Amino acid sequence: MAQKINKSSEQLPVAIIGIQDQYTRSIIINSLKTIVPIFQHYTLSSAPSLHDAPILFWSEYEDIDFSQILTHTKNHLANSYCIRKVTNLAKCYVLINLSLFVIRSKGLIRKAQMNFNIQKHVAKYPNSCLKKSIPETWFFEIDHVDYIDEALDEIFEVVQECKENESRERKHQFILKPNLGNKGADIKIFDSIDQLKAVFEVTFEENDDIDANVLQNDEIDESMFHLREWVIQRYISDPLLINGRKFHIRAYVLAVSRIKVYLYKDMLALFALNNYRPDDINDTFAHLTNTCLQIHDELFKESDQVKLFWELMQHSSEVDEKDLNLIFEQIKNILGECFKAVVSEPTQFMPLENAFELFGFDFLVDTSKNVYLLEANSFPDFKQTGTRLSHVISHLFENTIKLAVIPFFEKLQDLSINQNQTSDETDS
Repeated sequence: MAQKINKSSEQLPVAIIGIQDQYTRSIIINSLKTIVPIFQHYTLSSAPSLHDAPILFWSEYEDIDFSQILTHTKNHLANSYCIRKVTNLAKCYVLINLSLFVIRSKGLIRKAQMNFNIQKHVAKYPNSCLKKSIPETWFFEIDHVDYIDEALDEIFEVVQECKENESRERKHQFILKPNLGNKGADIKIFDSIDQLKAVFEVTFEENDDIDANVLQNDEIDESMFHLREWVIQRYISDPLLINGRKFHIRAYVLAVSRIKVYLYKDMLALFALNNYRPDDINDTFAHLTNTCLQIHDELFKESDQVKLFWELMQHSSEVDEKDLNLIFEQIKNILGECFKAVVSEPTQFMPLENAFELFGFDFLVDTSKNVYLLEANSFPDFKQTGTRLSHVISHLFENTIKLAVIPFFEKLQDLSINQNQTSDETDS
């Protein structure tokens, strides 16, 4: 049943939806119409001048007018730079009880900065679960392949282990990632320096024109430099396998106002296309679990690649309900500590009263059921969930509206909400 907002003034609340992806945009619009049908809907191009109206901006980050958000803090709500206090909690969310600011910024989504913040946190709190739940990480910059030797000096531990691999039967493996990359782009696994150098030779040959494409008016696009900043992590070579295949867990996290963070309980398990073979590091489809890399392959089958986390025990004897609950508890603890770590870096985030944000956090589980945080993503690619499990994303957005949107607009003097819900409306 929809929640009714009673209007006692001439201005109805407005929703300006600027999400480009059709899959995500449709779910957002349908969720708003279901939960708060009174909202008038506009696109970015069709929206009239409505500065004094109650407005929900649900758009791509680059399209949000933050000057308008900052000057209309009482009646404008944005879906980025995240944070808002709420008092009610939908059943399909698990509350991570944190009294802190949380962020949508480089402190979370840039791998090197997140690791730096976490290491500072671990140094201050040596008993933190982050000490063992983050793979060992190195960061370095390289402007051109000609400077590869200088860059390697910054990661001498990796270089030394690669040299020692020459005499090892079971080689130590590493994974290379762009600092600001996503969707599995430019990720490589290596166990020798020659392999690492080869990656950069190809990368810079394909991207030599980046510097020539500086935006007009001297504006610099941050994404232009994501291939200049790199992260190397120790590769987790003993992942938990389900029917012989590697998988990672995608957890959706909602940050609302200033002091509360929510973990969406319906997590996803995203599977590699091929069976896992630890020694064949060139088989990308055996090691990388990003569905966006697999979707165009003829072997890709959505029902095999994207599953519900809580249903894994139905697909394999490798895990039972006790294992899944243990993994879930670890994820909650890791997320809590992760946000505590980044909050102490005020130069790396901009908390806003009138905003919220959805993050996608990726986790890996090893054979001992230990959980590792891989990365955090802002504006995650929801369409990778596919059509079969689209109801998971629908419930995510519906409950995001209940937790973030409705409480914000209900505070306005001329708007109120009638709670005429049946008991099962918030069930996931």
